[in-house]
Amino acid sequence: MSISLQIILCIAVVIVTAKLAATLASHLGLPLVLGELLAGVLLGPSLIGIWGQHWLAPVDPGAISAASIFKIMADIGVVLLMFVAGLETDVSMMRRTVGPAFWAAAGGVILPMAGGYFLSKSFGFGTAEAIFIGTILTATSVTITAQTLMNLNRLRSKEGATILGAAVIDDVLGLIVLSVVIALAPQLAHKGDTSWAGLGMILVRMTVCLATIGLLGPWVTRWALKQSARLHGHHTEASVAVAVAMLFAFEAQWLGGMAAITGSYLAGLFVAMTPYREKVSRDVQPMLNSFFGPVFFVSIGMEVNAWHLNGSLGFFLLVLAIAIAGKIVGSGLGALSNGFSARESLTVGVGMIPRGEVGLITASLGWSAGLVTRDVYIQVVALVLLTTLITPGLLRFMFPAPMVNSAEEPAPDLATADLADA
Repeated sequence: MSISLQIILCIAVVIVTAKLAATLASHLGLPLVLGELLAGVLLGPSLIGIWGQHWLAPVDPGAISAASIFKIMADIGVVLLMFVAGLETDVSMMRRTVGPAFWAAAGGVILPMAGGYFLSKSFGFGTAEAIFIGTILTATSVTITAQTLMNLNRLRSKEGATILGAAVIDDVLGLIVLSVVIALAPQLAHKGDTSWAGLGMILVRMTVCLATIGLLGPWVTRWALKQSARLHGHHTEASVAVAVAMLFAFEAQWLGGMAAITGSYLAGLFVAMTPYREKVSRDVQPMLNSFFGPVFFVSIGMEVNAWHLNGSLGFFLLVLAIAIAGKIVGSGLGALSNGFSARESLTVGVGMIPRGEVGLITASLGWSAGLVTRDVYIQVVALVLLTTLITPGLLRFMFPAPMVNSAEEPAPDLATADLADA
């Protein structure tokens, strides 16, 4: 079977399995992304082991494999996912709740990262891997929180608005931390050979790259989208917007040495500030939800091999405890310091517990860059599953009686809420 036929058959199997699993997850009241993630576990070495099947064997030893092509498509998918995250970010919400939301997000980033780092060091991990494990714990996906708040009619409550705003700021802070760690990873991995001149050069590259994108990006994006009106054909605005996202992603990684998703996320923010936001979102979402999203999330699950989890249960349970307590305490203290009551602060902290697509993206980048081992990667996937599953029950405990509201609240305009449909 030729390589093209192999990848066509593989994609068909992946998408059908992903959508069936997502449907099952939806019937169980869980986010669709969890179903797609579990579809990857089903197709991976834990059960079926799709890459080990004879019909996906390389045509000859020197030929590129279907698995390699699939990985490339997954990498494109993650860039598009973060572009849509930026595109769907509600900047006005972030401004309205900037005070308590910022401190709630900051506390929810600092405490889990510090806890993850010191725990990893105590278990003998190297500096680079310990820092990256801490970075993974900073992520927050508020999808399941938003769904639960809507069911309880608490989405527009003081706590609900703060949680949603903090989730947006958390994404921005997390991307900054991730970009710094990715850029400094080679220096951190060689403790004895650390060059301060090299570190300084890396920071200069990052600063120049971010300054260039930050200053010129909005103008370039607006100009490019205006020119798209002169092009013939359908969906020209979306095509141009995706091209801009790819260019910014390339610049972030090639010039700045950062994660490519930083550039695509910023491109999404810039498009969100233009009148073309709704049209671009409407055109890009079907492509993401039907193809690139499932491909990426299934690829995450396919990397998991449950048979490789040996002797790491104690470390995993401690990481899970830090992931939960770090958000409750860190985000809760941030809200408490801004005039929230103890119960309101605790509610904000609980709402920030779930990890999701951002945590998965961070883990996949670390795995690709060799910063974390396969065992740690598998534990992160399990961490995402567990923190997402426990949050609804905790929130219902914090809000024991749903508020009476005859009008159905609109869905939040938040990146993570849309990414969960990927």
